[in-house]
Amino acid sequence: MGGAELIGKEEQEAVSEVIGRGVLFRYGFNEKRKNIFKVLDFESRFARYMGCKHALGVSSGSAAVRVAVAALGIQRGDEVITQCFTFVATVEGILEAGATPVLTEVDASLNMDPKDLEAKISPKTRAIMPVHMLGVPARMDEILAIARKK
Repeated sequence: MGGAELIGKEEQEAVSEVIGRGVLFRYGFNEKRKNIFKVLDFESRFARYMGCKHALGVSSGSAAVRVAVAALGIQRGDEVITQCFTFVATVEGILEAGATPVLTEVDASLNMDPKDLEAKISPKTRAIMPVHMLGVPARMDEILAIARKK
């Protein structure tokens, strides 16, 4: 699995410490966790690094999509543009908010095709959700330029 070679002794010890406390959840069980707040510490450090007030660790990419869509206030009647080649959770998060997914074609890198994106924007478009596929970043400069002018 890609990335496994990056897991070293430090990461193994951190995971063992959490498992040893028997508390795998972000919230609650404070008396049992004995002041080990790995996720809270990560959220605080990540927020500082990003220069924002808050960061929220979630359990999966699926949960991340749901949280992002909710945080943006996306709702019934809104459209969210994403690409046709993606994991099902991308579209599920949009549908769970009551919004309509609008799918773009992908380019040779399997990422969102900016030309098709531009054609799909409508007055109901509330968000554009590119997915960086297989470790290849989407053409964000072009996508952002399109988003800014619409």
